[in-house]
Amino acid sequence: MPVRVVPLRGLADVRTLTGLADRHSPAYKAYLRVSFLELERARHDQEIATAQRRLAFLIARCHEIDAEKSEILASSDTAPTPSEPVEAPRTRRPDQPAKRGFRFAY
Repeated sequence: MPVRVVPLRGLADVRTLTGLADRHSPAYKAYLRVSFLELERARHDQEIATAQRRLAFLIARCHEIDAEKSEILASSDTAPTPSEPVEAPRTRRPDQPAKRGFRFAY
């Protein structure tokens, strides 16, 4: 009679109920997820509205600044003097070797 060999079983062969709940998500979880998404959307809408109000305030203030600046310049007798041009930084010629700074050796 042939000898029947039973394969050894390990921890991976043990049957559990893991993952069964994920196959069929209950309706309450779907509604909860939808409500979370709606709350997040409402929060983002509030942030957008706040940012738009702040931007409108900043733009209005910039217009006020420009108007006040033009009033001051118009009322003054002297026109603003042009500023002196800034010199370009000196660059080395291509035929000059680069100067080395301090070198430290430890």
